[in-house]
Amino acid sequence: MKQISELLETGIYETFTPEKTMTVADLLKELNLEGKYFGILVDGKKADPDTKITPESEVVVLPHIAGGK
Repeated sequence: MKQISELLETGIYETFTPEKTMTVADLLKELNLEGKYFGILVDGKKADPDTKITPESEVVVLPHIAGGK
């Protein structure tokens, strides 16, 4: 898995598989990504911080991306 700082600097999304049942908010807190993401997908569907995830879930974190003209 990429280092979190690299993930945030490059703007490249990362996929995570949780080790236990938790909420998206719990996972973001564990990864120190609270407030540092643009969107979260769980099993391909948009999720919010209260969405429950399990070890069978695929979680995609889309970081904030800056740039443009």
